[in-house]
Amino acid sequence: MRITPRRRLTVLALIAFVTWGTALAARAARGTIVLPVEIVGENGTTVSVTVDVPSARARDVRSLWMQVHGLGYAGMASVQVNSSAWIALGNDTASIAEPGRSYGGIGGGFGTLKLTVALPANTVVDGTNTIRFRFNQTDGIASGFRVVAFNFLGSDASRVIESDAFIQENPDTWTPPLTDPDSLRAGREAWVGATLKASSLQDAKTIRAHCADCHAHDGRDLKYFNFSNASITARSRFHGLTDLQGRQIASYVRSLPGRGPGRPWNPPYQPGPGLDARPVSDWAAGAGVEWALETDSETLSHVFGKGGITPDAFRPDGNLNPREIPIALQLPDWSHWLPRVHPIDAWGTAFEKSDFAKLYDGSKSSLRETLASTALSSHIASGRITTMFDKWTLARRALLKPYVEPANVRWTPELGTNAYGTQLWQLVKTWEMTQEFGLEGRGSELFGSTGESRTWFNGIPAATAPAAVNIPDGPAGMGGMALTNEYFDASWYELQVLVNSGNHQHLDRTPVDWVYVIGRFQSLYRESGRPEPARLLVALIKSMQSTDPRIGPDDVERGWRPTRSVDPAIMVLPAWAPMFEPLPSETRRAITESLLTAWLDKNQQYRVDRYFRVNIREKSYTVPGGYTDIATGKPWESAPQLEAAGIDENLIARLQAWGTSYSEMARRFQYGGRGGGMGITPRLPR
Repeated sequence: MRITPRRRLTVLALIAFVTWGTALAARAARGTIVLPVEIVGENGTTVSVTVDVPSARARDVRSLWMQVHGLGYAGMASVQVNSSAWIALGNDTASIAEPGRSYGGIGGGFGTLKLTVALPANTVVDGTNTIRFRFNQTDGIASGFRVVAFNFLGSDASRVIESDAFIQENPDTWTPPLTDPDSLRAGREAWVGATLKASSLQDAKTIRAHCADCHAHDGRDLKYFNFSNASITARSRFHGLTDLQGRQIASYVRSLPGRGPGRPWNPPYQPGPGLDARPVSDWAAGAGVEWALETDSETLSHVFGKGGITPDAFRPDGNLNPREIPIALQLPDWSHWLPRVHPIDAWGTAFEKSDFAKLYDGSKSSLRETLASTALSSHIASGRITTMFDKWTLARRALLKPYVEPANVRWTPELGTNAYGTQLWQLVKTWEMTQEFGLEGRGSELFGSTGESRTWFNGIPAATAPAAVNIPDGPAGMGGMALTNEYFDASWYELQVLVNSGNHQHLDRTPVDWVYVIGRFQSLYRESGRPEPARLLVALIKSMQSTDPRIGPDDVERGWRPTRSVDPAIMVLPAWAPMFEPLPSETRRAITESLLTAWLDKNQQYRVDRYFRVNIREKSYTVPGGYTDIATGKPWESAPQLEAAGIDENLIARLQAWGTSYSEMARRFQYGGRGGGMGITPRLPR
């Protein structure tokens, strides 16, 4: 049973769930407004909230501002103030705030949007006013939405209702709707085995997957992200269960042990200050949607801190913490993690018989069995867990290969949804196992002192990008358009950087192919029109810091190689100028000089001949199409552009001198290719 993002929402303190066309006034004692307002259920579900407006401000009200979670398509929801006409929410009837607007607004990638709706004159009156929110109709995916915050705005755009009029509902006070053992047992049984419909649409087909198949097997995700009793019950009915079964499932979820640190609208792992100060068990809850910044430029101060832009910020032997650096990209909420179609319903017996299914569960050598064993510590220390996750991803590729890799594959929305659902299923089950077996805090057992304090043991987030299974931009892509498809590509690559960027111990180009991931910033920019130089710099720094400081270039797969990361010349390449254009020229210059200095200092830790040894052979690597300019391994060839950018001439001279020395040594060892000899076995000079 998938409780999608756009479709379920939070409870408010006096907002009781309302069915078909019935409006219920929600108001707390002493006039306090409880947030969020949750509107979930059948078509026409309406929830009302009453608010008091001071007489001095009522006539000045010009609009209604809202922060809404789960608006998946135009016309899904409507709002009414007092006796005004209903206003259906769409990109043409509401003003969508940036950056959500640039990512598609309503129907785009962001799960939570800020929007403003103009109101007719004199709509708001002195004293008590009623705001009604209505879920108009489902598209076969949505079952409601949440109003996370709202306020009236005056003619000067100031907020009319005082902030102390609102309180946030506390999920810790929630209790199971039913408490008797039989109901809890029935809820567990329905969660695991009840037959479901694909949706609440009249012609919806019966599906083979059960609630536990698309969610965490024990329902811990609904508890962790605090989906309300009302939303769980409504979603159960959406999938063809009875109201009683829905309340039983909600009771089972509510009775699970532990507390839930997350909320449905807070994107998992959204980075932000203070996140590492919270227990590792809270990491997945993220820093909160409030740390999804309005502009990329706000990220810069968190990257460079009080010390300013210096080479130290770029040192390959350093350890920038991306978990604590807020970005302007809102990551997918939990509902966007959940697969719309389970692999069993997408591929049938091909999935059932696949190694992909068996490696998750069902055999003694499966991931779940291995993680549950008493030898877990040795499995982590030996790297077996990492190997098994890699094997699982290869098994997914083997399952999907006949469907997504043939040259003549005909991409349709159905095929795109099925393939992406399989990717999401793997991601959700990875989260499930990571949480259940407490893996996130055990990085030091595998990576030692150079590793991150908290980490994942795999590259599955990056493998979740639609591009990873060749889902094309356009009608067959996610959201049916290139912009949304590129948003999800970027989001899952960003998640990979956050949960496992290599822990200073990359192996060749895993877990992150930095040239590819950084190159894809261009793809998102082409669709959104929003350059993200600061977020890109975080990725660039982490790419340089993926190497173990204790290992030199002699170790081709793990050691520092100047050809392995993205060229520092990216800062001055013409094709990348639009990406860095938002930065003031002095800031760009300082960043470029600091980046070059850090890169050169690291290179010069080793004699040039150590990059070219007999019998050293780098694996063949084909630079992804369109990204060759940032992967030449010869940034000194960009000296003219560096000079034009005003870079210190002494630094340029130093770069050219090192480049000359490096190139001469490459010639002596008869290397070819990218200045380092990709795929060429070096020979001693005669």
